Amino acid sequence: MSTIVVFTLSALGHVHPTLPIVTELVGRGHRVVYYCGEDVRGKIEAAGAEFRPVPWDFKPVERAQQPRLSAYALDQARCAAALLPQLLAEVEALAPACTLVDFMCLWGRIVARTLNLPMVNICSGFALGHGVLPPRPMLMALDIGPAPVPGGREVLELRRLTGQLAKRYQVKPLQTQFDLLSMDGDDVLVCTARAFQPRAGGFPDRFHFIGPSFAPRQGEDAVALPTLDDRPLVYVSLGTVFNRKHDFFRQCIDAFADGRYQVILSVGEATDPRALGPLPAHVHAHSYVPQLEVLTRTAVFISHAGMNSVSEAISQEVPVVAAPQAADQFTIAQRVAALGVGRNLLPFQRSAKHFRGATDALIENVGVRARCHALNEAFKGAGGPARAAQVIEARMA
Repeated sequence: MSTIVVFTLSALGHVHPTLPIVTELVGRGHRVVYYCGEDVRGKIEAAGAEFRPVPWDFKPVERAQQPRLSAYALDQARCAAALLPQLLAEVEALAPACTLVDFMCLWGRIVARTLNLPMVNICSGFALGHGVLPPRPMLMALDIGPAPVPGGREVLELRRLTGQLAKRYQVKPLQTQFDLLSMDGDDVLVCTARAFQPRAGGFPDRFHFIGPSFAPRQGEDAVALPTLDDRPLVYVSLGTVFNRKHDFFRQCIDAFADGRYQVILSVGEATDPRALGPLPAHVHAHSYVPQLEVLTRTAVFISHAGMNSVSEAISQEVPVVAAPQAADQFTIAQRVAALGVGRNLLPFQRSAKHFRGATDALIENVGVRARCHALNEAFKGAGGPARAAQVIEARMA
């Protein structure tokens, strides 16, 4: 039995893709020790891993009205500076044969490289290479926003603090917050298929496109869905981070006020569904719904275009109306539109008229379901958690 140490972020979009891989590794007889935030302990232990807490609270940064990657990257650097001595001692004592490290987990990368451990990078979004994301100046403007002083100060402090870390540990300093998004790894597991990845031919052999990695989530079956009828269902969600958007949800409610469609809104834990006001009988708003189950009933998914959400939609062959909010979501939304499995709404198009028009167009397009089916077949053929485990075992060998 080999020991494998996992480092990832406690955001669900980062945790969920790792869980089927952990289950596969445990089923093959390996010991998996998983470092993450306390709030996801139950999910990790249910997958068969030994949980170890990372005692750092990222929620104040994640739950900002408009989260900034600059603030998140700086908080990660502070976490690394505080916790690395303890983490390095613990992991050295574990003597793992391999580490599995999230592509945004700074302290995990530092532990793996400082201890000279084999490192497999797990990337829950697109593999990052030339031309995959928008140009850096555009990303900086989107992240820092119209009031640049807080974001600018965060970037300067990030450079200073990671410069100190670089002198002590085996890590390069981060020049901008986007350097947090790293493809460093002896192998890189990319949680999509080559058919969905932009510029897929430009990546070397250490990149393994394993397809989406998801499974029914612990406890989701305990959440009851509202009573639905035979009308097409429109499902609306902005994920778990960029969801404090009352105006967005109100526009979606107005778009489908006539009752042609049923609507389920998943508004997130930070939003009280009652704040949206009285709803017609065919519109249902909840802080949380079992997304995989909802998608089995869905005709069109209005989404922030996070990779997990889009992949789960395509796995049910559901077309997507993409309303990207940040970072790689814009690239994912563009890819959805380019492959004909959905529509991409730009920021100035987030109105009731555009939501309704895009939904009607996808419902009426007889070819969109066939394209969703073809992409889903590519997802299935990519190998999934079993292939991920094979890559990890080969790296250990």
